[in-house]
Amino acid sequence: MPLPSNDISDPVEAIVATVAAIKQERDTWRAVAESYRTAFEDQTTRLQELQNIYFATQAELENERNTTRRSRQTFSETSQVSMPATNSLVKADDKSDNASSGTSTIYEESHADVSWRPNVCFRRVEHFNSQCDYGTALKEVDHLLCGPLSPQTRVEGLLLKSNVMRKSERPYDALAACSEALELCNRIVGLHVFLPRIQYQRGMCLYHLRMTKQAREAFDDICADDDLLHTKAAAMRESYRDQLQGRRSGFEAHRTVTEGLLAQFYENPTIVWLRVLKIDIC
Repeated sequence: MPLPSNDISDPVEAIVATVAAIKQERDTWRAVAESYRTAFEDQTTRLQELQNIYFATQAELENERNTTRRSRQTFSETSQVSMPATNSLVKADDKSDNASSGTSTIYEESHADVSWRPNVCFRRVEHFNSQCDYGTALKEVDHLLCGPLSPQTRVEGLLLKSNVMRKSERPYDALAACSEALELCNRIVGLHVFLPRIQYQRGMCLYHLRMTKQAREAFDDICADDDLLHTKAAAMRESYRDQLQGRRSGFEAHRTVTEGLLAQFYENPTIVWLRVLKIDIC
């Protein structure tokens, strides 16, 4: 005898209902787990951002501490070390001095060199410069010039940089460093004591560039208050003057008639025109 249909459908419906309830519970827990996972990822990202901010702040604070420490050390060393006398800044490199200063001796690079003695901040630069390691010396002085320096120390650094560049066959850059130091001295009144050194260094750079007349003018600007620099500048100036006169006399000896008339025309054009008219009339 067949069973009633209600007896068969009841267990099936119960199973279906149970499976549906289990699926619903599964979906609920899955949604909860997904929300927890999203929240955990958000918190992890936020934590990483906070850590990056913390590390960056710590690094910036450490840099500020190092800068302040170096600035205080530089200031204390600068205040303790007295300003070196200007006459002690010229190296006694003339092994055998000439008896007469009016001779027409042309000073070579080795005889006309100047060895600056800046403060203790530039000892490493001086060391590399004395070892002819000009590349390392230039990197070192550029690094120091980028830091906080007093105006006096900065001018000394620029002069030392100019000296290193001149020795490394970069006269234009050396002249630019001199110009920067000169501009700084013109803006700050207390730096006028460096002007003789700057003019001497400019003269050496100009002479290295074969700009003899401009070099002589730079040496003319050195005042007589500095005996040693003034004496050396006077000797260099005399040698340049004799050199210019020698070139001019050689040019006069090989000049043609037309070139002679042009030179006289610039000096006195009236006389030249009278001579030309006289030649045409004859």
